[in-house]
Amino acid sequence: MNKRMSLIALALTAFGALALPSQAQENVVLGAYAANPPWEFKNEAGTFEGFEIDVATEAAKRIGKGIEIQELGFQAMFAATASGRIDFAVSSISVTNERLANQSFTQPYYDSDGTIVGRQGTEIATLEDLKGKTIGVVAGTTGDKWAKENAEKYGIADVTSYNAQQDLLLDVQNGRIDGGAGELAGFQFAIKQIPSLKVLVRIPTGERFAMMAKKNLPMLPEINDAISAMKSDGTMAKIHEKWFGVAPEAVTSTLTAMPVPTAQ
Repeated sequence: MNKRMSLIALALTAFGALALPSQAQENVVLGAYAANPPWEFKNEAGTFEGFEIDVATEAAKRIGKGIEIQELGFQAMFAATASGRIDFAVSSISVTNERLANQSFTQPYYDSDGTIVGRQGTEIATLEDLKGKTIGVVAGTTGDKWAKENAEKYGIADVTSYNAQQDLLLDVQNGRIDGGAGELAGFQFAIKQIPSLKVLVRIPTGERFAMMAKKNLPMLPEINDAISAMKSDGTMAKIHEKWFGVAPEAVTSTLTAMPVPTAQ
């Protein structure tokens, strides 16, 4: 090959390298916290898995991209999305008006409600049925706060505090207490292994989880449309059943397609 041809070939190679998308462009870059089951966590092999990992991976696939996961602390994700270091962040992040001022979000896909969990066949079916009952909570949690704030309103006889959820659920299972108050997802994930227990009452909080992104990220509408399609074709419901052992309720954001949220 003569010198002129070599220069042409080199120029074409350089042009091709510029024209081809980089690895980062081929993938959706996702920030995730490594110790937040069932949302995202590392398994024994050191690989990320969880409800939100499945959602993000499937949404990326539907827009023709792979997924690249970066392990980050919770607070670090806000700076990483804002700076464009990552495309999206997941870690059971709630959509709020305050956050929407500086970040963008996909539509939500999980309603983070509170709940009362108890034994199969119990007489508790409404919050009013808690009158005279003993309810367990994990110290310092939202369930603890809710039970103490509402004990008088619903006539709860006693609020028993625990250091660990497994101890609370063991006492519910053995009938030492009438039920437990806490966050819905955590209980659903735990009672997959305890078929004698079930969610008795769902307590709406208005809190919803979604994928967080840089403000007005160009990729956001495509990912949001992919999430809508996952809700419509049953994929989101299957992911929910995989991680929580039950089908999602029809009126929740897990099944209801929505636009990209905006500040109110």
